[in-house]
Amino acid sequence: MAQKSLLVTYLLWLFGGVFGLHHFYLNRDFHALTWWMFLGGYFGIGLIRDLWRIPEYVKDANQDIFYMQELKEKMRKHEKPPISSVRYFGMVTVADAFATLIINAIPTDFISGSAYTLLHIILMPGAVSLGIALIGNIGRHEGKLSDAAFGAYLMAPIYLIFDAPQFLTVFYSSYSFNRKRKWRLAPRPQKPLASRLAFLFCCALIFFSLWGSWFYFNCTVESSDGQKPVKCRDAAKHFFTSPIWNEFLNVIKEVWRVVLKQDFQEAWKQFMWALDPIGETNALRVLGLTAGSTQQQISARYRKLSREWHPDKHKPEKKNMAADKFIEIQQAYEILSKIKSQRMTQNNKLTTVTEDL
Repeated sequence: MAQKSLLVTYLLWLFGGVFGLHHFYLNRDFHALTWWMFLGGYFGIGLIRDLWRIPEYVKDANQDIFYMQELKEKMRKHEKPPISSVRYFGMVTVADAFATLIINAIPTDFISGSAYTLLHIILMPGAVSLGIALIGNIGRHEGKLSDAAFGAYLMAPIYLIFDAPQFLTVFYSSYSFNRKRKWRLAPRPQKPLASRLAFLFCCALIFFSLWGSWFYFNCTVESSDGQKPVKCRDAAKHFFTSPIWNEFLNVIKEVWRVVLKQDFQEAWKQFMWALDPIGETNALRVLGLTAGSTQQQISARYRKLSREWHPDKHKPEKKNMAADKFIEIQQAYEILSKIKSQRMTQNNKLTTVTEDL
C-alpha cells in the first residue's frame, strides 16, 4: 500500500479540509463524511483540531512502527478504547442533528396524526443510531450499528405514552453502543476508489434529499404583516424576481462589461463599490434619494419619513414593523449625514491647500 504524505495531507486540509478531503486521502471515509456534512466538523471546530492531529492520522494510515507499538501498549492497558469528551460530544451532536433532520423532512402537509407519530417512532431512533455508529467507528474504535439501534429503539414505546425528549433516545443509544465498543485491531480493508466514491455519493444523495424535503415541504419564514407564514419555496421563487436579485444581476453584468472593455483591476474596484462598503447606496434607497442630494434634502426627507413611520402613528399589529422601519430610516440618515460631513471637510481642506499654492 502506498505511503501517505504528511505534506499532501496538510495541503488537502488547507484547500479542501471543510469537505474532508484530507481524511478521504487517508482512507478515513467516515471522518470525511462527517466533515463535509457538518462543514469541517461542527462548523470548522474539528478542522482546527485536525491541525495537531494530522501527524497521528498519517502515522496510523502508514502503520508507522513506533505508532503501532504505542497503540498496542494502549490496547494492553485498556480493554476497550476510552471514549474522549470530544468523541462523545461528536456522537451526541451528530445523532441529534440526524434525528432532527429526518423528522423535519417528513412532509407534514401530507402526513399527520397517527401516521406522523408512527414515522417518528420508526425514523428518529434509526437516525440517532446512524449518527452514533458513524462517529463511534471513526479511527481505531469499532462498534456495531445494532448496539446503537438497540438503545435507541428501546425508547420507542415511550413515545406512544408521552412525548419523551429526543435527548433520551440519543443518550440510551450512545450508552448501548459504547458499552460494547472495542478496539479496531487491523486497519479497514482498502476498497476500490470507485466503491468509496459511490458510498459517499449515496450518502450525499440521501443527505441533500432530506434537506430538500424540509425546504420544500416544511420550511417557512415569517411574513412582513405577521400573518400566515410563507413557505420557503415560495419565498425563494419571489426572491429571484425581487429587486435585490435583479440589482445583483445588473452589478454582475456591469462588472463583466468592465472586464471586457478595461481590466480586472478596474472591474474589482467596480465590484467592491457595488457591494456598498460604506452603506451609502442602501441609505439613499431607504430615504428615496439620489446620489447628488444635498444635506438639506436629506434632512427634509428624513423628517418626512420619520413622521410617517413613527410607531405611535400605527396600529398595534403594525407597531413592530413600523419600529423597524423607523430605526432603518434613522440609521440611513446618520450614514448620509456623516458621509456629507466628511466630504465637506475634505473639500475644505483641498480648497485651503489650493489657495496656499
